[in-house]
Amino acid sequence: MTAVDTIVSISTPFGKSAIGMLRVSGPNTTLIINQIIKKNLTPRFATHCSVKDDNNKKIDDVIAIFYKNPSSFTGEDMLEIHTHGNPVILNYILSIICRKLARQSGPGEFTERAYLNNKIDLTQAEAVADLINASSIKATKAAMMSLHGNFSQQIKNILNAVLEIRAAVEASINFPEDDIPEKSFLIYKTTFDKIIDELRNLIQNATNGIKLNEQDTIVIIGKPNVGKSSIANALLGEHRSIVSSISGTTRDAIHSDVMINQTVMKIIDTAGIADTSDPLELEGIKISLKSIQESTFVLYVVDDATALTQGDKDILQKNNISDYWIIRNKIDKTGKQETVVQEDGIKTFYLSAQNKRGIDLLKNHLSKQAMPDGDNVGTARARHLNLLNSALQHLYMCNDYNNNQQLELVSEELKLAHQSLTSLIGGNIDEDLLDKIFSDFCIGK
Repeated sequence: MTAVDTIVSISTPFGKSAIGMLRVSGPNTTLIINQIIKKNLTPRFATHCSVKDDNNKKIDDVIAIFYKNPSSFTGEDMLEIHTHGNPVILNYILSIICRKLARQSGPGEFTERAYLNNKIDLTQAEAVADLINASSIKATKAAMMSLHGNFSQQIKNILNAVLEIRAAVEASINFPEDDIPEKSFLIYKTTFDKIIDELRNLIQNATNGIKLNEQDTIVIIGKPNVGKSSIANALLGEHRSIVSSISGTTRDAIHSDVMINQTVMKIIDTAGIADTSDPLELEGIKISLKSIQESTFVLYVVDDATALTQGDKDILQKNNISDYWIIRNKIDKTGKQETVVQEDGIKTFYLSAQNKRGIDLLKNHLSKQAMPDGDNVGTARARHLNLLNSALQHLYMCNDYNNNQQLELVSEELKLAHQSLTSLIGGNIDEDLLDKIFSDFCIGK
């Protein structure tokens, strides 16, 4: 694909910073260089120069890097301009470039051009967005694996194996007079079973990869005055929620993002759940129970002096809370040691939010729970999982039809499996789906 126009965008987030960057891509890139930089740029070398306005007045001293097609991210002539990170400067340069044979890009348009110019496949393009939005170090590493083509290569390996079997089956159907038994489906049964095993493993990795893309939400619930807000503050490392011995102090769900062991999580501190006639407290309890629906983890907090009462069990049962951890808070008053144990099959933490005892232990378990096992997991999306499962189902059907000696139907199912796998990396993709995929990207990428 050759672009018919040139795009430009500010590629750094809005706001003041030391450095800001603009990117240009398309056939008019060299013309723009000649008009606003007026200096020869050696491809792939950083050049200290100036950007000038229409009156040849200096706007800013910059670092400019020119990438000659096809050796660029987009596969087109491409320019990066690194300026001082003042939004006024960046937008002024942007306006000048837009008057000089370019238009402002849409979300993900640079990456879309990289895909359309065969610089990357579709799963690699999606990995770019995953890398930008990664909320943990593990998610970052996983996105890099996918961006470097690990996920794509596994799909291609399966595709090639399916294609080989398809060719054999088609030959048996179309040229029966040649009598080529070695190319029958049965001869490839071992290879076929291996394909199914590899696809199952890929589906498991994709399932874990989806989890990496999701931000985990920790909802802290319990009766009033058991220390929910204190635990929230301890996890956050700051006093975000008001702590008081007065019942009903927290009357709303307080949402906060926190970095726990290099993983970004959302913490929701909720109102205490109790019988009350106070309209404000009732509304807070309603919000608390609603927050449970968006949780990854539920931390149910109790006072260690009373442990888990029948009232607590009733709250858990009444609200269908089955996946939770018990936090036995205030061990500073009961004299117990911080620890984590299994009690009645439930992971239970003994800690003191006030003295920060056991908080690191809780953080470690939260971060481990949030991250899937394995170092070979790449990022994935629901689209990937749906297509992988579709391919697997079609391959299962191949076995069923082959057992009934229905070779024409085997051929059709192999074709459909092949199409599903091809759609993963970019084949058979309609324009609407492309628009949807790249609309999730940030501007300038």
